[in-house]
Amino acid sequence: MLTAVVFSSQLQAQQAPALQLEDSLKTLDAVVITANKFPQKQSSTGKVLTVISQQQLERNTGRTLTQVLNEQAGLVINGSQSAAGTNQLVYMRGAGAASTLILVDGVPANDASGITSEFDLNHFNIDQVERIEILKGSQSVLYGSDAMAGVINIITKKQGAAKPVAFSATVAAGTYNTMKANAGINGQLKKFTYQFQYCRLQTDGFSAAHDISGNAGFDKDGFTQDLLGLNATLQAAKNWKLRLSGQADRYRADIDDASFTDDKNNTINNKNLQLGIASLYEFPKGTFNVNLNMNAVNRKLADQRNIPDDPNDYDPYNGLYKGKSFFAEAYTNLNVQEHIGFLLGADMRRHSADIETTFGDLGHDSLKATLLSGYASVLIKSLGGFNAELGSRYTHHSQSGNAVTYSINPSYVIHQQVKVFANVASGFRAPTLYNLASEYGNKNLKPERSQSLEAGLQFFDKKNKANVRITWFNRTVKDVIYFKPLPSAPYAQYDNADQQKDHGIELEATLRPSEKWSITANYSYVNGKILTQSKLTGKDTSFYNLYRRPKNSINTVVGYQVTKALYVNVGIRWVDKRQDLYFNPNTFQTEAVTLGSFYNADVYVSYQAVPSVKLFADFRNLTNQLYADLYGYNSRRFNCMAGISVKL
Repeated sequence: MLTAVVFSSQLQAQQAPALQLEDSLKTLDAVVITANKFPQKQSSTGKVLTVISQQQLERNTGRTLTQVLNEQAGLVINGSQSAAGTNQLVYMRGAGAASTLILVDGVPANDASGITSEFDLNHFNIDQVERIEILKGSQSVLYGSDAMAGVINIITKKQGAAKPVAFSATVAAGTYNTMKANAGINGQLKKFTYQFQYCRLQTDGFSAAHDISGNAGFDKDGFTQDLLGLNATLQAAKNWKLRLSGQADRYRADIDDASFTDDKNNTINNKNLQLGIASLYEFPKGTFNVNLNMNAVNRKLADQRNIPDDPNDYDPYNGLYKGKSFFAEAYTNLNVQEHIGFLLGADMRRHSADIETTFGDLGHDSLKATLLSGYASVLIKSLGGFNAELGSRYTHHSQSGNAVTYSINPSYVIHQQVKVFANVASGFRAPTLYNLASEYGNKNLKPERSQSLEAGLQFFDKKNKANVRITWFNRTVKDVIYFKPLPSAPYAQYDNADQQKDHGIELEATLRPSEKWSITANYSYVNGKILTQSKLTGKDTSFYNLYRRPKNSINTVVGYQVTKALYVNVGIRWVDKRQDLYFNPNTFQTEAVTLGSFYNADVYVSYQAVPSVKLFADFRNLTNQLYADLYGYNSRRFNCMAGISVKL
């Protein structure tokens, strides 16, 4: 696919060399932009934010972006280990997949044609990403709808080399007959910098559905993808920068019918186009930012019937989903004095969709909605070690009414080493176009509303050798949108009723005991239950419902710089057992099943042959573990990628 966007505060982050990000293993107190839409050190915000640096991404070149995200504390990307093209469902801190907002350079990315509006992470390629900032906890004040659990800000490569033309390329090959190539040019011409990249990925893959008979009769499900990305920045005046961005992606994937059910004819063709323009104007007391962005999705599901090589394909389904989102935003950062600042802004989001399926069409006129918002934050900075962020947002939805959210984020840094923090915030998720206007739609739906609380402790070592954080969180979501069965046609409808309660603990550590050794590790615990409508009327019908989400998970990576040129790391990931739901075609009943616990052992090796050439090899699931992310589907067994990267 791809992402494409405008940026906003990213322009600002490029202004001063003192604010440039270094590798998080070297500078543990990194500069971030997602927490408050301006550059600041992690130690100065009470929000829980994790940075995946460019160097960390380069050490995962052989993998997908979702595989890297899947190893972060509090994150589960269901499908990241499945066949290429599988839906990538993001569960942050146990929240539903629609409660985490994907940002590209600080701008929301949506699929207006989806049942939920979450963006397809298959559209991203790791080679086009500069770094990622993961901001957990409700972020609806800054980022609006869908940010109840947090946001993932994917920051694309922009900075050109300090010469007119520079070239970079990566070529790799590996298991499942996988081939990957990336080529780019970038440079600087006086006041103009540019970055252009093309990526190609293709793989024969493996069967998405598990063949329970073991007769190897299921076909391989392949995947092909082409991506283009462009970022261009112009220093239009001394204090004014403009950036144009455009990214386009298309991929084709073979998909199967259902759990344990092959399909030789079922395919998905997905296209995404994003175009954006951003403006940053600096003045003595702050900045003024404007973002304009368009995001178009075109997704086609095709399942042809009566093709001889698949005689069992008796339930063909075809669908064409077209979605378009337009985003406009203006905001300003004001530093009224050394310790006090303000963030003031407004944005508009307009979504529209056309859907044509085997079962009928949903026209453009009925599938559209507009959200208008205004927001403001007061920032108290470095007041004797005390920092605080207090903010609120008002949103008007053209179909489902109004929503008001707030956030209070105090923190206190003791001797520049220990930070105590707490966050109290509310959030909301507006109904999607499909929720409101499909054949199951309900135009009386209210937004989901959340109340969240988190508190924790973080330790920074003054010599940049350790960064350890422990966080406790609790979240309640009211008016949960659910699919209510009906006794007559259309036999189901979206409605508000349930409450969702989740809580958990996260422990994260980055250690650098010596110049050659680095260790990152995290542990996550999450638990939750849903309280149904009967519970609200007095009868206790609560039950655990965090399907496909483990209660416990552990990730660790140990890296060693063997020589100046040779680097090796070893990673271990352990995932607890999980529950899943399975529709049994024999009994026509939905059954609860258990997915067993598993571990993955991985090894990455790179060799910097010369300053401009790096060789690498990435070995995953070394012990060939058999496990499933989804019941009845396969996950990657032992696999590897090896290749070469060149920068000239």
